[in-house]
Amino acid sequence: MSNETNYQPGHSVHFIQARKALEEVDTWKPVSLSHASGGVIEIVESDGSKWLFHCRDTDRLLAVLATEQVPKSRNGGHLAFLAPHNVLVVPCAEFKKAFPKSARVYPSVVYLENGAALWSPATEGTWNLFSVIWIGMIN
Repeated sequence: MSNETNYQPGHSVHFIQARKALEEVDTWKPVSLSHASGGVIEIVESDGSKWLFHCRDTDRLLAVLATEQVPKSRNGGHLAFLAPHNVLVVPCAEFKKAFPKSARVYPSVVYLENGAALWSPATEGTWNLFSVIWIGMIN
């Protein structure tokens, strides 16, 4: 999560917003991150439709993607999840570890110093949370 204190959509994820989004894991929609820069993230859904979202934290997102520990999605790009409450969830494995295919989120979320959420010490990874707001569809 960002260190900003502006909790409007697209800025920073509030801890209550994060907890609620992580508790509603059954409603997450898997998507592919195809591009991010300058406060805009391009997301591709499983049906191929492309959407733009505003996010003030694209530099942190690019840093997470640069670790090469974020799994690839089925249709190219990096795997992410659109969660309720305007939260984009990006899974990231620990260094030199593979992200587990069946990682679960538990209601007792532990937040790390870098703002990521630790879902289980046994899975050796984090959920990186970003606040997003829908801009529009790409034709």
